Amino acid sequence: MLKEIRCEIFKEKIIKFHEGLNVVLGDKVGSNSIGKSTLLMIVDFIFGGNTYITHNKDVVTKLGHHTFLYILEFNNLKLFFKRGTEDPNTVYKCTNDFKIQEAISLTDYNNRLYQYYGLESKQLSFRQAVSLFSRVWGKQNYDVKRPLHNHHSEKNSLTVTRLIKLFNKYDSIANEDSVLKDLNDSKKAINKASKYNFIPKINKTKYKSNVKEIELLKEEIETYSKSMFSPIINASEIISDELLELRDQKNILMEEKDYYKSRYSRADKRITKYTDVGFEKLIEFFPNVNVEKLHSIEEFHQGISTILSKELQQAKKDLKGKIEELEDEINEVNKKVEEILNPNKEPNIFVDNLIESSSNLKQLQLENDFYDKLISINEDIKLKSISLAELKKDIINKIKDDINLKLTEINDLIHKDKRKPPVLELSFKDYQYNLFENTGTGKAYTNLIIFDLAIFHLTRLPFVAHDSFLFKNIEKPAVENLIPFYMKSKKQAFIAIDFINIYCKETQDILNESKVINLSKDNLLFTFDWRDSNTDE
Repeated sequence: MLKEIRCEIFKEKIIKFHEGLNVVLGDKVGSNSIGKSTLLMIVDFIFGGNTYITHNKDVVTKLGHHTFLYILEFNNLKLFFKRGTEDPNTVYKCTNDFKIQEAISLTDYNNRLYQYYGLESKQLSFRQAVSLFSRVWGKQNYDVKRPLHNHHSEKNSLTVTRLIKLFNKYDSIANEDSVLKDLNDSKKAINKASKYNFIPKINKTKYKSNVKEIELLKEEIETYSKSMFSPIINASEIISDELLELRDQKNILMEEKDYYKSRYSRADKRITKYTDVGFEKLIEFFPNVNVEKLHSIEEFHQGISTILSKELQQAKKDLKGKIEELEDEINEVNKKVEEILNPNKEPNIFVDNLIESSSNLKQLQLENDFYDKLISINEDIKLKSISLAELKKDIINKIKDDINLKLTEINDLIHKDKRKPPVLELSFKDYQYNLFENTGTGKAYTNLIIFDLAIFHLTRLPFVAHDSFLFKNIEKPAVENLIPFYMKSKKQAFIAIDFINIYCKETQDILNESKVINLSKDNLLFTFDWRDSNTDE
């Protein structure tokens, strides 16, 4: 928990805190711009927030950059830190006299706070847990109808997800979600491989056709294996994977060889011998034609043809070399096939047919295996989607029921006349915070505080912070009943409140006993007064 904050620009150089309720007291006339909201914002800054930097720029403008020295305590172990406005992205771990030991990034610091406070969900960061429930003027997170929103632009689904994480119920969803994602990724991979012909394309009709063809091929292979022409040949040895691979390799080489032979043939046709063209017949029809010019043009064309001919001849040579190279590779494959089948005998037509049938069988089985795999994945996706939806529904309903039960409990303690409590409607992607009966500002802020206190008591949320503007419009009896409820937890609650003289003595006693500082127009938070231009509460 937070034990104390020190700063040179504080009028009271050290502000000490304690477990349970910590009160920033204003004066009896509700003076503004004395530092109540700012101190709560500094508390948020101590816990890794940044709104103090963005919203309270006037403090730096008037007083310059400054550093907060503070102490946190966990299990009787005190930890000493520094964080300042000049480099807010770095936090310094210190000795007990605040000499720097270690520079820590803000991200790492927040991760340590996560560990210190024993948050449970692996999916939830420390700031995700606490930022929403630090409701201080300037943070824009106090919409009474959208209590799960840090700001208006947040997606509803994200706010619900954050709540589930805070209740430590999201890890099981994340695990199931991960399995479903892997299944969808596998499905996409198979479809993509099929699209680019890395694996066979197949549909239900082709699958059924393949089943029939597979049976026929099996019978055919069985017939070959019992053939009178091969009494000493073991069919299973002949149709080994190695032999089938050699056959496929040979087919690829043959296709490549045919491709290069086709290119060789085209190159051969383009090579022609050019001879002088006779222009005698042309003169008969066009006696004034410039014969010398025609000859010069023809010589140019022949020169070009000679160059092209040389290039084509070289291309022919290269293609011929490639064809011969492929023929050598094909011959090498044939030798390997012969060695596998029988090193002393020529392969016969029986063997060729057996290999052909076995290869076709393997291809069809491969196609059907991919189809079975895809069908299995689709079925798994369907079942996993259903189970995930049911899991989400069960978790959402449990959280919703727990919150609404606690809302009713707190509401009945605050409103002795048994007013209708607020009700949270929750789904995995959306929520509604329904307010009933009196929907004025005071009742609305009461329901916002009730919501926070419900979450505070139901989860490991480390602290809540409520600014004075929340209390100003709440009915006096409601505040008097709210204050003791803050005391029900040993976790820290930080509130700013003024006009306390209007409340009963018991409430005033609690507030005075729990105060960490008493601010007024004559006792400001800071050493410098710029109230004429400041709107801070």
